[in-house]
Amino acid sequence: MSFRVAGDRAVVQREIDELAEQVDRYRRGLVPEPLFVERRLRHGIYGQRQDGVHMLRSKLPLGLLSPAQMAAFADIAEVYGSGVAHLTTRQDIQVHFVRLPDTPSLLRDLDRADMSAREACGNVVRNVTAAANAGLGHEPFDVTPHALRLAQFAMRHPDGQALGRKFKITFAGTEHPDWNLSRVHDLGFTARKQAERLGFEVRAGGGLGAVPMQAQVLYDFVPAEEILALSQAVLRVFSRHGEKANRARARLKFLLGDWGTERFRAEVEAAWTPVETPPLPPVADLPAHPPGQTLATGPDLVPHEAPGYVALRVRVPRGDLSPSQLRGLAGLLNREVGDTTRITPEQGLLVRFVSTDRLAALRDGLRTLGLGSAGAQGLADPVTCPGADTCKLGITRPRAVAASMVTELESLASDPRLSRLKIHVSGCPNGCAQHAIADIGLYGAARTVHGVVVPHYLVILGGAAGGFSFGSAVAKVPAARCGEAVRALARAYAQSEAPDFAAFVATTGRPALKSLLEPLQELPPFEEDPSVYREAGSDEAFRVVRGVGECAGEVVDGVDFLLADADTAVELAHADPGRAVVSSARAFHLAARALLAVIHAEPRGDDDVLPAFKQHYYDTGRIFEGVGYYFLHAAAEPSAAGDRLRRRVAEAELFVQEAHGIVGRLRAPAPQPARSAEAP
Repeated sequence: MSFRVAGDRAVVQREIDELAEQVDRYRRGLVPEPLFVERRLRHGIYGQRQDGVHMLRSKLPLGLLSPAQMAAFADIAEVYGSGVAHLTTRQDIQVHFVRLPDTPSLLRDLDRADMSAREACGNVVRNVTAAANAGLGHEPFDVTPHALRLAQFAMRHPDGQALGRKFKITFAGTEHPDWNLSRVHDLGFTARKQAERLGFEVRAGGGLGAVPMQAQVLYDFVPAEEILALSQAVLRVFSRHGEKANRARARLKFLLGDWGTERFRAEVEAAWTPVETPPLPPVADLPAHPPGQTLATGPDLVPHEAPGYVALRVRVPRGDLSPSQLRGLAGLLNREVGDTTRITPEQGLLVRFVSTDRLAALRDGLRTLGLGSAGAQGLADPVTCPGADTCKLGITRPRAVAASMVTELESLASDPRLSRLKIHVSGCPNGCAQHAIADIGLYGAARTVHGVVVPHYLVILGGAAGGFSFGSAVAKVPAARCGEAVRALARAYAQSEAPDFAAFVATTGRPALKSLLEPLQELPPFEEDPSVYREAGSDEAFRVVRGVGECAGEVVDGVDFLLADADTAVELAHADPGRAVVSSARAFHLAARALLAVIHAEPRGDDDVLPAFKQHYYDTGRIFEGVGYYFLHAAAEPSAAGDRLRRRVAEAELFVQEAHGIVGRLRAPAPQPARSAEAP
């Protein structure tokens, strides 16, 4: 069931022609960099960390993906990219290593297959997502047509063109945490029915990122025909009042947090104007075969209300599909199922309306394509972002870590108690792999051990699917020990009597969990085992490269002590809530002093640390802006309590981790200029 979200074909072609002209002018030096970057982002084109190549992200509403579109993406990945189509947690497909001059042609190929990349990136309304099980039953009604109507309404909408940051919308039919992600979106709709009237519970102001926040209930019930007007009003409020100058505070969650739900609701209602609501799009799954008579069961199946059909979860390791797999899938699905497939937020596929009589043939075909492994969306199927493979902000390479753990994870997943645990691995604190809502979340960091910069992961435990609760940081382990860390945690959980992993984390407690992982933090001297100082599968020395590289500064005596003391202060903030305000402030202060010391800008006294940090790091862009702002904000508002205190401690920990990474980068040898991958 595909859906053309981009609108009129003539409009799309005109936009692509304009982009082609701008690409040419930019390459001739006739277009300012900021102006061109914003333009290409709105066409779904991101810069990669490699010179001369880009990532192209499609915009597939609700993750709808027809067999014909799979075949089209096979050609796109093969002709324009690296030969890999990557499924994302936003139910999109990305292709990497695309040459900028090729992007207009690629976009035309997308359009011919009724796909688009328009507003897949940038400070606009991103891809509208929805639970992949929508319409299978056990819900008040199918949210699919309502979500598609809003996706088309939001495309190019005037109130969505001047936002301070990106804006994310999702839909769900039930409250089940595996399917409902409304708590971690800017705007989330959950199906409700009052008497015979269809409508939605509406949440606003959620988000993940470095410090996640839960969306708040804005309305218990909004009639379905009014959600376009509501969405327009929310966008207007966000566009007019959201932060623009400080990008670290520019998401809707910060505006709602500053105002409170009551004021935000009042502003939305003041901006609410009637909208001409078009009819719901006539969409429906098109199964290739009538309902089956065979009984089908299994952990990879999702039940249907429609008798004789099931939905099959398909495991796509690390979300990567080759052209041959895409073409094979297209043929297999056309033959055995029809146009019913959706990308899931776990980077897999949900093949819907599978006749139970055709299930065995479908599974055989998937095995032939290398996609028949069991355990989709469970322990053996970790969610990852591309990380430092291609992303400028990535610190580590999550896909390499996940690949190195697969054998161990599959062995653990044979235990039914462990099989449904969720592991999410991000390459930095930003959380594109959604590590905060996993049972076991990992995000990339860097530490100096025995004088060598080593890739590490911060272990986040006890998050709940859907963002019903967020995980807590427990320990940092070297990248080479992540598999051992997961094994230790899984075995401890298996031996416990806790009903689920979140309960296991809560009852075991942070000190005990930290002690469990402590032996894995020790590394032998580099000369004894260089492999544990590197990324998985790499023979090269690890170094941190984030954004624009900087020349290394000379190592100053005492920097490691300052960072170690900052780590201790973070631990005290976690361990003693009564002193969390003081300890987190000390962590900020010590980490900032370390950053200043490594560039020979040690302040004269304690009162000089903040202005010196602002001068040498924040104002110059030497530190990631969002993390740098946490220190400034904590200094401006030193008191904190309740949820604000919890966030303050988390922010201090992120600031210290960023300091470790910057020190590691400054100590590393300056990289040689990379040869452009784009022909002159």
